[in-house]
Amino acid sequence: MRALTLVALGVASMAAGAALTACVDLFHSTAGILDVCELDAAACADGGADLCAVDAGPARQIASRACAWLGACESPLGHNAFGACMVDAVQALDCTVSPGHPARGGTLALWECLAAAQACADVDRCVFPGGVPVCGSAGDFTSCGDVGGVAANAAVRIECTDGGAAHGESCALRGETCATQGTTGTCAGATADGGGLACQTSGCDGTRLHWCADGGDIGLDCASTGARRCAGFPSTGPAQWVACVPQGDAGCAPDASASCSGGVATSCPAGVLETVDCAGLLQAGESSCNAGPLAAPFDWTSACTVVPPSCDTDSCSGTTLQGCARGAIFNVDCAQVGLGACQMATTGGGGTHAACTPP
Repeated sequence: MRALTLVALGVASMAAGAALTACVDLFHSTAGILDVCELDAAACADGGADLCAVDAGPARQIASRACAWLGACESPLGHNAFGACMVDAVQALDCTVSPGHPARGGTLALWECLAAAQACADVDRCVFPGGVPVCGSAGDFTSCGDVGGVAANAAVRIECTDGGAAHGESCALRGETCATQGTTGTCAGATADGGGLACQTSGCDGTRLHWCADGGDIGLDCASTGARRCAGFPSTGPAQWVACVPQGDAGCAPDASASCSGGVATSCPAGVLETVDCAGLLQAGESSCNAGPLAAPFDWTSACTVVPPSCDTDSCSGTTLQGCARGAIFNVDCAQVGLGACQMATTGGGGTHAACTPP
């Protein structure tokens, strides 16, 4: 794929900010495809609907459908790829997997929106708050959605293939934004101000966590998770790392490593004890959890990786999609979630992944 400058960006006539309100109600399916209250009545016991009250099985079912539709309608670019999407979605929608870090604010609203999608137009409205952009030049490239001046799409990484309408990867699903690296867009922890991936100092900027690595700023906005706070640790003396504070009150000595027991990772990067059910997340038993230093000090999930890996690539078999992420296998039958056959696709990021085809 060629990396080209986005010369011009047209925007479909859609009011900014209408994305979430325009989506189909997650809890009242109009097509019989998805109804959270039917999947798990306890989630609606008090007359409303609470995703954190949904049991693990239904939550995974919701995540699987949301990820299949995202990859089918927007291409398996980056974390739209089914396996990577499932790792993100299960954490966001199954509150038993990482109880200290439930999805918050706009990130939770985006997952709810995707879970409600009944058509690709619904997925578009979730991913592109400022409307679906039109690629203004021929060729294949990735960029950031605000290049044409549409600030509402600043957290969207777009993929253009020979002009036409863009496909999008919503970096906000993981609390990130889109930043430019040369002429290429990538999801990162950088501020959405056109500053690119340059990262001078790791630290907190309000709720936003910046962590400088070889690839630039790999942080995120802590407002998207847990207690919605970024802080430096250890808290006495110069901070050695920054982390998103989880919800909870079980204090512990800050430490940037994880231990494992029964497939559950326990860590304390932010001075509050937190756990991640790696076995529940990756569905691979005790081999899902690997003790040791966290890959990045703030990444409480990095202990969750299958060793030895159960897979190393995606594959298709008719309507069955097998996605691979963190060495774990994630399957979905495209037909059962209302989509077409599985096919392999090469994306603007250079990877090849399996995706269902649109209905």
